[in-house]
Amino acid sequence: MDKLHHVIIGASAAGLAAVEAIRRVDQGCLITVVSKEPMPLYSRVGLTHFISREVGYDGMRMRDDGYFDRMGVRGVMGVAAISVDPTARRVALSNGENLTYDNLLVASGSHAVMPPIPGTNLQGIYPCITNNDAKQINAAIPSAKEAVVIGAGLIGIQVVDAFARRGLHTTVIEQMPHVMPAMADPVSAAMAEEALREAGVTVRCGVRATELLGKDGYVTGVKVEGGEVFPCQLLVMAAGVAPNIDFLDGTGVTIHRGLLVDAHQQTSLDGIYAAGDVAETVDMFSGERVVNAIWPEALNQGRIAGLNMAGVATPYEGSMAMNVTSVLQTPVVSLGAWNSQPGDRYQIREVRDDRSRIYRKLVFDGDQLVGAMLVGRFEDAGILHNMIRTRTTFTLKPDHLAPSTIRWGTVLRAIHKAGRV
Repeated sequence: MDKLHHVIIGASAAGLAAVEAIRRVDQGCLITVVSKEPMPLYSRVGLTHFISREVGYDGMRMRDDGYFDRMGVRGVMGVAAISVDPTARRVALSNGENLTYDNLLVASGSHAVMPPIPGTNLQGIYPCITNNDAKQINAAIPSAKEAVVIGAGLIGIQVVDAFARRGLHTTVIEQMPHVMPAMADPVSAAMAEEALREAGVTVRCGVRATELLGKDGYVTGVKVEGGEVFPCQLLVMAAGVAPNIDFLDGTGVTIHRGLLVDAHQQTSLDGIYAAGDVAETVDMFSGERVVNAIWPEALNQGRIAGLNMAGVATPYEGSMAMNVTSVLQTPVVSLGAWNSQPGDRYQIREVRDDRSRIYRKLVFDGDQLVGAMLVGRFEDAGILHNMIRTRTTFTLKPDHLAPSTIRWGTVLRAIHKAGRV
């Protein structure tokens, strides 16, 4: 009997999580990982830490160079997937090779979206998605005095933080009313903006960039609505991402905002799975279809996809928002249904100290904790995440959880008490 051949497109969080899940179940199958990026295997989470000089180049690594050999994996690196024939179960690669597969995992990640404004062809403009982007940005910093970041989502705000640490006079432009609109409410965003302004960062929210200005082919500034111009010699575009799925054109796979997957991470095509930034899953609280392009969910989805590819039927419990960042030493954490509005279903408990930049908002559905927003103090973020994800209530009611940080000892005592009842 021939060995099963699993082909994985993408060598980041989702792809490698799938490799490890498959190998836990089946040590004898064939696994091929295809990545358009060359070695090393690195973490996107580390890109801005490299730019800020918190880590060196090797600090971005997720696995060492011997990883594929140890895992019994064939790595085809620096090669892109060109097309997929789902009937023949074959993937055509940019090096001319054709790979036949029993199961295919699309874990190809996403790319930065360039907004349709004049000037995007100028030199000195970078996305911040790959380690090559990070290297280019790092190399450009010494010759720049001023920088602009367009987009204040998670990636954008981390780039702003890195630039401020490197001493660049930085402007961040966000078309939404406040920074980090997908992971922070107005209160927490205001605290983050205050931290940025204290560090000398210019924050402009609620406006759009209308033109990128240049001289001799290099970017010199950004014009926004109303005519204001922000000078820069370095511009990072962080205005959003889109999934890398062009190679699936013509396959007939169902695509909405991403590749539509079922509870086992399988797409509408038999034997083709998806995980990470490319996958459209279900939010575990609202039941709505979402593309939750965050690192923890990429790991989780990759693991689930790998197990199912290996024949171990494992359902995905649903996507859960989880974002953690630090804005110039002000931690900001959002978990679960953090942005739910108070009403018949949801109750909100808040503790707020603007002066100390401390904010704690917990969202409850009855006695069940379903969301949290933390600024400043986040020591119990892991506990709260666990309670939200596992939907555990124990005997801990909103009055126990809301006022201040809780400890594992409190949780364990609650478990013990619940066990005695």
